[in-house]
Amino acid sequence: MLFLLNEYVTEIEAPELRLLKRGPSLGFEDVHSMRAREAIEFARARLQVCHDEGAVPGEILVADLAALIIAKTGANAALFPVHDGRVSEPRLTILPESILEAVRARLAEGAAPDIRQFWPRAA
Repeated sequence: MLFLLNEYVTEIEAPELRLLKRGPSLGFEDVHSMRAREAIEFARARLQVCHDEGAVPGEILVADLAALIIAKTGANAALFPVHDGRVSEPRLTILPESILEAVRARLAEGAAPDIRQFWPRAA
């Protein structure tokens, strides 16, 4: 399953399995007891750390957060806007695979996708 996290696209094969393996290194032991709201706040906090450090999230972190959001919300896209230096509540949606494939292709070509083109139309 493709997942869009801000401007990063990653492919997640088995979200729940990834979380069982990676959960302890991410800082949580029991992913099954985590609620959707807690998962979203966890992802927001991890992205805030990256923002505060002036770093971009690495591929592994993006994949881990994508797996968490997929498993807990069913969404395949999350936009975490930054306002006044703070990573805000995300906008979650389910985008058609064709859009995610197009974004991934643009990234592979070295062109940054303009997420403003499809987020306003996202449900």
